[in-house]
Amino acid sequence: MDVDVISIIYKELFSVKFIHKAYSPAAGREIFNHLKVIPDENTRSLFSRFGIGYRLVNDTIVCFIRSRLAAPPAREPKQPYVTLDATFQIRLLLFASTVFLSRTFVTATGSKKVYHFTNEINHVQSSSSYINKAVENHDAGKSYDAGTIINSGGEQFVTLNPVNGADGIALTDEGFWKKLLPFEPVVNNADITDTALVKATDNCFAIIDVANTGTTNATYNLYGAGQQLLSPVYVVHFKSKI
Repeated sequence: MDVDVISIIYKELFSVKFIHKAYSPAAGREIFNHLKVIPDENTRSLFSRFGIGYRLVNDTIVCFIRSRLAAPPAREPKQPYVTLDATFQIRLLLFASTVFLSRTFVTATGSKKVYHFTNEINHVQSSSSYINKAVENHDAGKSYDAGTIINSGGEQFVTLNPVNGADGIALTDEGFWKKLLPFEPVVNNADITDTALVKATDNCFAIIDVANTGTTNATYNLYGAGQQLLSPVYVVHFKSKI
């Protein structure tokens, strides 16, 4: 009796790697015990239509898509099994535990603010495609919440307590500011946005938006000519308190 063999191929659509020194790669997927990842409702529908899924592998979110060989029998390159001929956006919601927040230099965002990471930026450092923005520059007249990271002349500082811009508190005041070494391209206030601007309907700590159009640097593209899958690896770097 002849048996038909059906082979289903999957290929990485993109990955998001988290860098956080409080969570060693040797600890496996420990970071995801404290950072919950959930696709929003529209993304779940998108996943169903295009054969897309995701897994949490060690310190990385791996998003994969059902694929086919672009030039069989060659194993590479691959194309999406269903042609991606429409503009779409994948949105992943991040929910942080109190343990994660206690280990990380971030500020409390509340219900009207959210950290927003996206591939529609250009923040390549040492060949890594960051989806968190460059550290914002210090403004002496601006007020800052505790946990805010800023850049001042190539040096990185974090607020230990809330800073009122009207008080003229200098960066040398160790009761309010701490210098961070080394200088790293970490998550900071530049990544915080109003929930209304990004149309966030869920009260979460952060949002990852990955679009298939609108990138400003080809390094961030999901696919190239002929929809050949490029499988980019994006990076989000958190500054550890530990």
